[in-house]
Amino acid sequence: MLTLLEQIDKGTLWRIPGGIHPPEHKSLSNQSEIARLPLADHYLVPVPGVGENCTLAVKAGDTVTKGQPLTLGEGFRYLPVHAPVSGKVIAIEARPSNHASALPVLTCVIENDHLEQWIDTVHAPLSPEQVAQMDNDAIISRVQAAGIAGLGGAAFPTHIKLKPVSDIELLIINGVECEPYITSDDKLMQEACDEIVRGITIIHQLLGPKRIIVAIEDNKPEAIELMSHALNRSQLPSHCARVSKIPTLYPSGGEKQLIQILTGQEVPSGAIPANLGILVQNVGTAYSIAQAVYRNMPLIERVVTLTGQNIAKPGNYWVPIGTPVEHMLTAAQFRGNENSPVIIGGPMMGYMLPNVAAPINKGTNCVLLPSEQEVAPPSPEQPCIRCGECAQACPAQLLPQQLFWHAKAEEYDKAASYNLRDCIECGCCSYVCPSDIPLVEYYRVAKSALRQEAEEKKQAELAKQRFDSRTLRLEQEKQAREEKAKLAAERRKAQMTGSDKDAVAAAMARIKAKKAAQEQDQVPATANLNESKGAAKPQDKVAAAIARAKAKKAAQKAESEAPASTEQAKSRQQVTTSDSGEAAAMSQKDKVAAAIARAKAKKAAQNSAEVSEASQGATQDEEQNLGQDAQETAPLSQKEKVAAAIARAKAKKAAQVESTLTSDAPPQEDVEGEQATTKASTPHAAETEASSPEAIKKAKIAAAVAKAKAKKAQHANSEEQLADPVATDEQAVQEAPVEDAEAIKKAKIAAAVAKAKAKKAQQANSEEQLAEPVATDEQAVQAVPADDPEAIKKAKIAAAVAKAKAKKAQQDKTGEKVAASVGSDEQAVQEATFEDPEAIKKAKIAAAVAKAKAKKLAKAQAENQNNEHKD
Repeated sequence: MLTLLEQIDKGTLWRIPGGIHPPEHKSLSNQSEIARLPLADHYLVPVPGVGENCTLAVKAGDTVTKGQPLTLGEGFRYLPVHAPVSGKVIAIEARPSNHASALPVLTCVIENDHLEQWIDTVHAPLSPEQVAQMDNDAIISRVQAAGIAGLGGAAFPTHIKLKPVSDIELLIINGVECEPYITSDDKLMQEACDEIVRGITIIHQLLGPKRIIVAIEDNKPEAIELMSHALNRSQLPSHCARVSKIPTLYPSGGEKQLIQILTGQEVPSGAIPANLGILVQNVGTAYSIAQAVYRNMPLIERVVTLTGQNIAKPGNYWVPIGTPVEHMLTAAQFRGNENSPVIIGGPMMGYMLPNVAAPINKGTNCVLLPSEQEVAPPSPEQPCIRCGECAQACPAQLLPQQLFWHAKAEEYDKAASYNLRDCIECGCCSYVCPSDIPLVEYYRVAKSALRQEAEEKKQAELAKQRFDSRTLRLEQEKQAREEKAKLAAERRKAQMTGSDKDAVAAAMARIKAKKAAQEQDQVPATANLNESKGAAKPQDKVAAAIARAKAKKAAQKAESEAPASTEQAKSRQQVTTSDSGEAAAMSQKDKVAAAIARAKAKKAAQNSAEVSEASQGATQDEEQNLGQDAQETAPLSQKEKVAAAIARAKAKKAAQVESTLTSDAPPQEDVEGEQATTKASTPHAAETEASSPEAIKKAKIAAAVAKAKAKKAQHANSEEQLADPVATDEQAVQEAPVEDAEAIKKAKIAAAVAKAKAKKAQQANSEEQLAEPVATDEQAVQAVPADDPEAIKKAKIAAAVAKAKAKKAQQDKTGEKVAASVGSDEQAVQEATFEDPEAIKKAKIAAAVAKAKAKKLAKAQAENQNNEHKD
């Protein structure tokens, strides 16, 4: 099997996919030799790299010579720009660029003096022997200093390509020139073939390739013959260099397509030919390399094809870089109007120039001025019919349909995923599209957007690197300052004497003392602030307002119930007189009662906010006391007992008052009384009573009183005796004078009344069960026939009897509820030690609450009695 080099030596060629055969129209410009146009008065030399990798070497007003560098820069990628003529720099400003967008670019405007004065560095040609003795770096430096870029259209810096990253085995000199109308390379090969071969020799000296191929299309027979003779006359080995004639097919002149035709190898996506050991250079570039190395002449002019039917003198011309296009049109006798198209490049890959004031640059190889017969007016774009012609014509084997859809929708990332960057913008897809869709224009816009996005990312990354560098620098400077300060402090410390050290220590001690004093001053201020915040709670304000309203209501009721309270006080006085002997022995309880009486005088001066706050505290103490053991320490247990008793009393009496005010139905009051009595006799209360000798004695007294009350109830016949309720302990305490010991004893004995009421309620249960089936008088009257007067009379009598029994049972139960609640409160007050201010305070609050509740209940009972008298 033959190797690649052997196949190349045999002249083997490969086919490429796609491609088209457009009309050539090359005969318009290749019939005459390369000529020169008259020099323009002003030249526009773009300097776009200023500010990035170079600076301006001239300023406005300077005089320049032909070939003088206009920029200065360093770096391997720097490419200088030279003055095409001698003259004066009259301006450095933005001018329209040679681009489809005509965006302004920084430009040096040189006024031509027509003296053609060259720079001193340009000299007579060196001999081939002198060039052969030059090292590679010297040759590459001359190429870079000459500002040579690829003249095939890409304008890539040549000195970079001449220093590849890998070894080059095959050097291809591109003389295909497949674009219609363009003949600049063809005429250059015909007229300067020896100079081109000298340039090829220099490239061979730099890279040392094994094979050199000069590729030329078969439609250029003169160039093929002349280049072959020039190679034979050169110093290149005969087996090394050869001319290869390839078929005419557009776009066989593309770099990747030409490599595939000559070697059969395909350059991978994202790779360059150097990765395959192949280098491609244009024939015009080889000519410029020879001029730079042999004569040290910079690239200041090139051959440009000026063609089309709208020009009187088509042909190829040596045109200085920076010549305005409008000057060329004038010199070649342009026959069109201002609306006639001016195309830079060929009809396939060229672009319309919006402003003819733009200059010729290093990549401009053709200016096409077609007539209306040559180029049809643009047709309106039609919808894609999915015919697939574009995919068949694409030489890069892409999917033009997919690229078009994503580019039109501005989905550039998706277009890039379909290898948009591999598109060479040859225009084959647009040429064969039956819908007249300008596909290449869409691809160019998409590529531009992707380049802009990549540039923004690059700038953002550079900005981040600068920020990180600045942060690191600032941190290092900070550390350096701290280290410097630390060293200075150590030096001062080492230089200090004994007296200086004592002074420093004294100053530090004063600072510490001052700081400690400030902290102590802040502690009371913080405490006061917390207290003020606590007092300002909304719930405290609400509780205070409720307490004030209750106190005011209780005072009003007390004034209206004064007569009834007097009669009840007399009845209680008789009961307490009969039992005063038994209570005389309670000296400790007397002390407690006396303390309660004295505290009542102070309670009148207290505001309602304090009462509300204490009530809330008592409620919280009761909740905590529910889960504690009864064997706790004496002071803490007594406080919790008082709080529990107060809470129970408040709950029971609140239920009684609510039921009394809303409804006077006896059955509901009986149920609530039973519930209140049940709550009052909880296991905790029973345990409290059993654990105290005073409670045992009190139970005995309650039993005796209960027997007396039972006998008294049997002999009572009037409704006043049945309805007379037992006074509460709170009322007794209220009516007793503050310093009256006898009244205080009576108030204590009132607690014993509760026990008697409990037994009395048990005895009345049987009677209540008998009375419950009896209906009201209205129901009894309604149940008998309406025409029987005797039956109606008997029913009324029976209803009256049943009503009397029900009232008596209700009064008994009401008395039991009041006595039970009052007894529990009185027991809590008695159990509170005289020395405990907190317990006394809570007991006083409980007494105040009980007094208000008792007044409400007494008023309800009085209203019931009045209703009974009316009946």
